[in-house]
Amino acid sequence: MASNKRGKRGRAGGAAVPPPATPEPPQPETSGSIDVQMSGDALPVAAAPPVVEAAEAAEAAEVVEAAPVAIIPEDSRKVTAVAVGEGDSRGKRISDAAKDALDAGVTRLGTSIGTIGEGVSKLGDLSRNVPVVGTSVSKIGEGISRAGESLHALPQAARSRRGRLLIRSMVVGFFLVAAWIVVIVGLQLHGNDTPDFRPNAETILVQLSKGQIDEVYEQASPRFQEMVRKERFIDDMTDLEETVGRFREITAVNDTLVTNGPSGRVGRVSLTAAYDKASCKVSVSLHFDQDRWKLLGIGVELPSELRISQAEREDRVKACKDAMDIKHCDVHQAADAILLQLEQGHGDQVWDEATSVFQKQERKAKFVQLQVEHQDALGAYRRIIKVSEAKVMIGGTTATFDALAEFDKASGVRVVFGFYRRSKADRWKLRSFKIVLPMPRAESAKPAASVPARPMPPPAVPPRPAAPVDAGAK
Repeated sequence: MASNKRGKRGRAGGAAVPPPATPEPPQPETSGSIDVQMSGDALPVAAAPPVVEAAEAAEAAEVVEAAPVAIIPEDSRKVTAVAVGEGDSRGKRISDAAKDALDAGVTRLGTSIGTIGEGVSKLGDLSRNVPVVGTSVSKIGEGISRAGESLHALPQAARSRRGRLLIRSMVVGFFLVAAWIVVIVGLQLHGNDTPDFRPNAETILVQLSKGQIDEVYEQASPRFQEMVRKERFIDDMTDLEETVGRFREITAVNDTLVTNGPSGRVGRVSLTAAYDKASCKVSVSLHFDQDRWKLLGIGVELPSELRISQAEREDRVKACKDAMDIKHCDVHQAADAILLQLEQGHGDQVWDEATSVFQKQERKAKFVQLQVEHQDALGAYRRIIKVSEAKVMIGGTTATFDALAEFDKASGVRVVFGFYRRSKADRWKLRSFKIVLPMPRAESAKPAASVPARPMPPPAVPPRPAAPVDAGAK
């Protein structure tokens, strides 16, 4: 701005001072002022604010509100002023949108962390059997759930830059701790890995229910085959199926245990199995042999309502309804055929048709010679007059036939047969054979030679007792 020109002071001596002269208006050429003109009578219309994402809104919230800026076009010295109120309202909208988006994001983060905490708690429940780790994981899951609930109050802290930095650090720390927990739990579970015996037990029970008892026995552990005979195992498993019915499914796994001992690695699984007639508790023991688990033992606890009496069990193992009915009792037929062959002198044929177990018990020549001696003592075979026992084991593969036979020279001779067959469609083969020869009859016994009787020695005379001694005598 040009400075005002003042008039010169009057002379000293009290002379009157003339009035100041009127200042001349400054000329634009000589003054340093700038002529400011508006580009229009109305304020410029601001463009619509762009859509801002949550992350961009958070960055835009940090922008400091700028002062009014004067824009000078290159081709003109005129200045176009920008209204300050428009910039203020735009920055405020961006800041509010960023805060709302951040608040919603933190709330969702809190909900997600709470869900993860519940998942970690469930993982702790599953790993409860793992020493030390199971309880710790459960407590960590509860702590994470509480942390997720507390995050709902963080939107107030997230409005500042320090609060957002705190949230980011917390999220990173949370993922690091979660990764550490997963690694530790994985190592613990791998170190205490207990095999899942349910498929092995289910396979064994299904095979037994289908009648594949021979295959189960052959695939069992050598320790099991040493302790249990095959015939006994077949009878027990067949009797079990007759009692409880066919196996349907495993309803629960109650306990699993693995031990290491002198015989190797042994596992045991306790199950609840559903059969046609009842649900039973089943215990299956397995032995780790040749890189796989093999059957070591099996036990089934029958419910009280399925227990059968001894009479019912004996009736279940009867070979025939009428053991004396040779036409309808196959065991009676097999015993009668063997006795006829021995009568005709075909002992060698009987030995050839017997089982390998029978052939290993006695040599062929000795068996033939022994049967010839029996025929000489008993005479020709006539018939079976009484059956004491005719029993077929539950599986139908082994049978016992105990009877009294009549011969020409003796009647009521006890004959015991043991039979075996691989299936019910096969014929019976001799497994054991025994003839009990009767005592010699009185009329056929030779009189003993007379021997003179020796004189009896005189009875021994007891010695005379000694005279009593007087203790007071000197």
